[in-house]
Amino acid sequence: VALLQVQEPKALVGSYVGVFGAFGKKHDLTPALELHAAPDLGCSSYQLPPGSISLVRRGNCTFVTKARNAEEAGALGVIISFQTDKVMVMDGSNQSSDEIGIFAVAIGKTLGDKFYHQLSSATESGSGFAPEKVVLSVSPYEPSPFNVSELILISLATALVAAGTFFSTADMRQSNFSSAIAPQTEEIQELDIYMAGGFCVMGSFVLIFLFFFMKYAIYFIMFAFCFGGAMCLTQMMSMCLLHYAQWSREKFMELPLMGPIFKAEAIAFVPSAVLALSWVILRNTEYAWPFQDIIGAGFLCWMQRTLRVPNLKIATVLLVAMFFFDIYWVFISVHQFHKSVMVSVATGGGTGESVPMLIRIPQFGDPLGGDRMLGFGDIALPGLLVSFLRRHDIKSHKKIGEGYFLPSLVGYFVGLCVTIVALSIMKMGQPALLYLVPCTLGLTLLLSLCRGELMLLWDNKARRGTEDPHSSDGGP
Repeated sequence: VALLQVQEPKALVGSYVGVFGAFGKKHDLTPALELHAAPDLGCSSYQLPPGSISLVRRGNCTFVTKARNAEEAGALGVIISFQTDKVMVMDGSNQSSDEIGIFAVAIGKTLGDKFYHQLSSATESGSGFAPEKVVLSVSPYEPSPFNVSELILISLATALVAAGTFFSTADMRQSNFSSAIAPQTEEIQELDIYMAGGFCVMGSFVLIFLFFFMKYAIYFIMFAFCFGGAMCLTQMMSMCLLHYAQWSREKFMELPLMGPIFKAEAIAFVPSAVLALSWVILRNTEYAWPFQDIIGAGFLCWMQRTLRVPNLKIATVLLVAMFFFDIYWVFISVHQFHKSVMVSVATGGGTGESVPMLIRIPQFGDPLGGDRMLGFGDIALPGLLVSFLRRHDIKSHKKIGEGYFLPSLVGYFVGLCVTIVALSIMKMGQPALLYLVPCTLGLTLLLSLCRGELMLLWDNKARRGTEDPHSSDGGP
């Protein structure tokens, strides 16, 4: 991969991507050179100012011929604009390609047209001012093996799991604020073994449907994300308001089918709606990620607050099923569907829109930009296990260093680190649960087995003599 960094003119300043040819020299970094358009598609002899870069369009002759003519013209490199934005590696099919002493880079039609338009405008300028030149440097693109964005993403995901655990165990803490944010009995949904297995089956059907009908479903997904996320944030902020501001408990209005709306809910709805609307407006820009992450954080914390696994047996069924689910739809589905179904759905399936059910962090410092992403499921599913373990620790009166919550949270952090390393090595989308399940569930099973407490966790029972008969396990 070639990195093109345009320094002039201002309208084109930025970093762009190209593909080095299989022939020619690949310099570590060229100095900033002036770009010149070659005549006749670069298929015949021509002259350029020494030490420049030749720009030619694809066609009429081989890539090697274009590169040789550019070298004979005095250029230090040649940039070949393809007829589409789909760029391939330019091959040198004969021995003469070994004689090419300059670099050759292929770029897409859109970028090529921008260069040609700028050079054409400069050539045809009839004013007394000197026309703007196109000046750029070319170097091999080598992404950093570890970017600060990855550390931020890992830390944020781990913090969200811990925050979800805080909400999940609110009913087991003795404080007024905990009582205010604790879920009511009717709000709690406890998974059984059929629901745990059903996650895998239903998830597969949904993925297949989205894979084939994403162009129709993407807008429903966006609506569900905005509406559901805004409602979760509204509920969470209103709970805090109801606790700290007594006046917010007064009824604001009454709506059909919804009943009374309190002042706390009306006030909390305003910033929630602003966040959702901001994301809708900015969703395809570089400024959308904080809005998406805030909405996603509210959704994930609310999910851990209300959805629970009753014991380690159900957690094991759920996570093992989703472990194989993730592997199949990321890696193995390529053989049946000719592309990774999970990766295709996560990237919008060619709709031009991005699926918002992701935590996104921009790749700070990367000249090509882009985002680091982690799916909600990779946070929520391990989060259910971590929440259960914290509840069991409290029920068994275990201190942080003696229980299972802290090791599982550390294991989650380590699992994410391993995922990033695998992503950097393989340079392709990874099923995060492939690494997270062994580092959380596997660690828990091993640790409990070593402590002789596996069956206590398996059935969610406290060791005899440690359980408080007045404590609640939070179940409905």
